[in-house]
Amino acid sequence: MTIATHTCVTVACDVCGYAYDEDEYTAHFSDLTEARKALAGTGWTITADRKVYCATQDTEHQTALDALMPPEPTVQIPGQLDLDGTEATR
Repeated sequence: MTIATHTCVTVACDVCGYAYDEDEYTAHFSDLTEARKALAGTGWTITADRKVYCATQDTEHQTALDALMPPEPTVQIPGQLDLDGTEATR
């Protein structure tokens, strides 16, 4: 038997550290593209900057995902009252 070293990619959640597993063993992928394809539709998220979030739905995970979102835009047309009752000016 030959012993060889192989380079692979494993995926673990950046919030809780849980390793992605299928059939109760840690999945190993040949590259990030393969990992992204395997995780598609599982509820896991891999961001462009390689942050990973598992499908756990709790406050800690939701807070991490919310931090990825851009701020909500505020749109107020001139002459329209804002929610606080002030009027937009040009």
